[in-house]
Amino acid sequence: MEIRTSCINDFEEIYNLFTQLWPNKELHKQKLLEVFERGLNADTDYYLSAFENGNVIGFSAFYIANNFWQEGIIAYDYGMIVDEKNRGQGIGKSLIDKACQISKELGCKRFELDSGFQREGAHKFYESIGFEKRAYLFSKIL
Repeated sequence: MEIRTSCINDFEEIYNLFTQLWPNKELHKQKLLEVFERGLNADTDYYLSAFENGNVIGFSAFYIANNFWQEGIIAYDYGMIVDEKNRGQGIGKSLIDKACQISKELGCKRFELDSGFQREGAHKFYESIGFEKRAYLFSKIL
């Protein structure tokens, strides 16, 4: 398995991973592509793809942001997914480890993410690699 910075050519396979992450959500491929391209061109966003035999089998998207509570900067993961057929092989941990390494090198004090209530398996995974539940996420549709 190889982890490298994602590029536009990875989008089709990453899109397929999103369909696994949000199976009950109607996805708009063009809108997701626009978000992907914005992130590729942003100074604050980082995309990592995990590859096996030339295929994308995992993805992590995170950004760097100011944070008053930390009196500095943090990294926030907003898109973490491993292909269902490849889970349990350390791919997610490798992606998170690489993302945390980059974030630490950039001076981040924390690496954070959110995860839907229904994703209990993901919660156990995050806790097993050192993450702690420390807040609720509140969201409002605009």
